[in-house]
Amino acid sequence: MATQKRTRGKRVVLDIGASAVRLCELTPTKEGMQLTKYHQKEIPVDPSMDEEDRKKARKQALSEILRESNVRTRKAVFGIPGQSIFSRNRALPPVPEHKVASIVRYEIQQQIPFSLDQIALDYEVLDRTDAGGYEVLMTACKVDVVERYIDLLKSARRIPAAVDACPMASYNWLKHSGEFGDQGECVAVVDIGASTTDIVIERAGQFRFTRSLSVGGNDITKAIAQTFNTSFAEAERVKRERGFARTGDPQKDGKGGEVVGGVLQRLSGEINRSFAYYRAQPGGAPVARVVLIGGGAGLRNIAPYLKQQLGVDVRIAQPTANLAVGPNAQAVNEQPERAVTALGLALRTVTDVTVDINLVPPRLVEYQRSKEQTVYWGLSLATLALIVASIIPVQAAQNQRIQENTEMLRENLRAFAADAVDPAATPEPERELQEVREEVEELQSMVENLDEAYADQQFWLPYLAEISNARPEEGGVWLSSISTTRISDQPQQRAGARGGMGFGFDDDDDNGRDRGRDRGGMFGGPGGGMTGQRGA
Repeated sequence: MATQKRTRGKRVVLDIGASAVRLCELTPTKEGMQLTKYHQKEIPVDPSMDEEDRKKARKQALSEILRESNVRTRKAVFGIPGQSIFSRNRALPPVPEHKVASIVRYEIQQQIPFSLDQIALDYEVLDRTDAGGYEVLMTACKVDVVERYIDLLKSARRIPAAVDACPMASYNWLKHSGEFGDQGECVAVVDIGASTTDIVIERAGQFRFTRSLSVGGNDITKAIAQTFNTSFAEAERVKRERGFARTGDPQKDGKGGEVVGGVLQRLSGEINRSFAYYRAQPGGAPVARVVLIGGGAGLRNIAPYLKQQLGVDVRIAQPTANLAVGPNAQAVNEQPERAVTALGLALRTVTDVTVDINLVPPRLVEYQRSKEQTVYWGLSLATLALIVASIIPVQAAQNQRIQENTEMLRENLRAFAADAVDPAATPEPERELQEVREEVEELQSMVENLDEAYADQQFWLPYLAEISNARPEEGGVWLSSISTTRISDQPQQRAGARGGMGFGFDDDDDNGRDRGRDRGGMFGGPGGGMTGQRGA
């Protein structure tokens, strides 16, 4: 399946026909669309020319039209003629949508005697059935046919962006311009070209049928050349200037009208058989109206003649009736019925189309995909390089600021280390802290001394209480003084208690001596003592 259906954007649109090459450009505007470019270059066609000469004539016409239009765009949109297209409408069963492509490939393989690698194919889902299935238009073409047109583009240094089918392109434009109407009737488009005639039928607003007939305008030219024994080029000139479809009046028609009428009768017979075939198909219906396009539609009296032969209303299309035409596209007004296919090809470059077919060969699809991936990776690498290039200066500036900040911190650390080593350089807060520490230590020493004194004070209380309790109950003994001393560590002095205290009492004898003073009673050894007196 073609995977590149969307072809909007700047494209060169080329309708490469059997007798002319047309270049078309549509531009979207606020009011709708404008035909900004339209050029046409005739191709000298002669049945006596071999295939190589025809190819050279096409290349020359293509080169001239590109030069005259001054179009520089490389990507091109072109169409494959109807006689090279296989097309069928099929109703598919209700299946998941992702399986539709596989079913289409199978259906086409059953109908075409070529392998899938030899054909370019695509499909368009036209509608959903009441049962949940799909109404699908399947289209295929041999790769060899597409590649011949691609080689022609390469000679003009152009590459294909989309490969449409000419009958579908014509249908898309007439659908866009409103030629089918909105009544849902069965309408047929008959495109009378140089070598073939394409038929497209729409019913109930939907694409239904297409067929290509091997009868065209060149057959009329050949008949004139043979009948009047003239060259093909001269017969073509006579046909365009004086040719007309037979009126039914022998005096008016003359020999020329009879010759042209013979070919048109064969053409109308083929058209009638195609209508009958479609009518016999499931869902088919009688054709109610015919719209003529193509170079053959310019033949005088063609619409009345076909109306009589087909038995339905026939009229020539007016494809540019509601289209704004720019100064560089006025040539389209000379023969607008010949521009329908080119307009349909150009339509897909500016908006969505009803039948979007793209018959790009699988090989070219893969090549373009790989090329796009290469471009993608190249752009990704270029973007990465630009990002790195933009980051490096910023990162360098950040690194410079970081280095400056680091150096400043290093200088501060060196200054701090120097202050720590040199006492003279000790900061003022550090000196104040040292003074406070010294004051705290001094106060702590005073507190410890007071704690020791308090502990010593508690030590004497039990002894004083004991002394007080040892006094005689009748009294007469009192304490006159208390003194302390350190007790020696000598063994002979350890007979007393842990601290020594001594006391004496005044007990005068008859001789008037103080016995207490003489005896000097000792408690606790020769340490400290207390002296006492006894009252009379």
